[in-house]
Amino acid sequence: MKDSGRLTLEEKVGQLFFLGFLGYDPDANTRALLDLIQPGGIVLSQRNIESFDQIYRLTSGFVEGWAIPALVGIAQEGGPVDRLKQLFEPIPSIREAADGGILQVRLFARIIASELEATGFNTAFTPVLDLDAPNSVMRDRTLSAEPLEVSRLAAAFCEELSQRGLLVCPKHFPGLGAARMDPHFGLPKIDKPKREILQEDVLPFLDLIDVAPMMMIGHAHYPALMEERPAPASLSSRVVDGLLRRKLGFQGVIVTDDLTMGAVNSMGLTPELFLHAFEAGNDMLMFSQSTPLVEQAFRTICRAARRNAALRTRLDNSIERILLLKRKIPLAPVRYRAQMRARILRQIERLSKNVEIQRRSYVSVF
Repeated sequence: MKDSGRLTLEEKVGQLFFLGFLGYDPDANTRALLDLIQPGGIVLSQRNIESFDQIYRLTSGFVEGWAIPALVGIAQEGGPVDRLKQLFEPIPSIREAADGGILQVRLFARIIASELEATGFNTAFTPVLDLDAPNSVMRDRTLSAEPLEVSRLAAAFCEELSQRGLLVCPKHFPGLGAARMDPHFGLPKIDKPKREILQEDVLPFLDLIDVAPMMMIGHAHYPALMEERPAPASLSSRVVDGLLRRKLGFQGVIVTDDLTMGAVNSMGLTPELFLHAFEAGNDMLMFSQSTPLVEQAFRTICRAARRNAALRTRLDNSIERILLLKRKIPLAPVRYRAQMRARILRQIERLSKNVEIQRRSYVSVF
């Protein structure tokens, strides 16, 4: 893999992008766009998965077939965000696993890790560190309402995945637990006081600051932390660079949540918005589609970097962090995938039985 000093400016800018596409394989237009940009990451979802062997061929191609291996990621959380259920069996939510304690969270994490390893992913957009709250849109995806319990369980989860060579990306900084609106459809406003956000919502992220190699910025507006004008935290330098990078001292890769979401595109999705997200302090810009807008954004950032020495320095810093992360990617092909799948199915059955016993115990109490 090339070091940063041997990359052209265009190659450096390409590493900032985390792109997705429709279908089981990139079509001709998508392939041309990927060849042009050479993105640093590929984000896949259920729409890209046809079969057990097909997804492994797809993911492996982005790692083994590129001069700079891609981060190939998926949001695999179980429950309502179980992207791989069609290949294995549906798994309970992380909240249901957490109700059984830390040993059950570790079993849950080992299942997730095995699923990702068997399908060729190297990056997991999980765990959710948002706090459970009444009427929260995140409730079924959270570990607990208590910050210290979230930290404890999330640390165990991350440890299990890291031991299998997977990169974890906790989310959604600085915390979406109090959101009542789904950022997929609009911009949530979180009106909590600054002190409360820092002492509660931010605490799990701080506790994992030396554990997580990546962190994802969420799309909510926090008037106490940022500009009064409604905008997502992912576009705010006060939140991304000021709070996460400088005040908390996070040294890993910062990635935006998907910029296709309604919380962002309701503001007007333009090439300049990608530049704005990068200037705010994000290292990687996630966009789960491959459209002409992506090429325009790529060229916009290239032009801006050529004109601005300070932006080129920012670019170099991001590239160093990204390439450092990529040196941790396992490059050896996965062996015994069929046997792994059988073991995963047995583990899912065990976890599901445990969760069902918990449900019955809870019902019997009431």
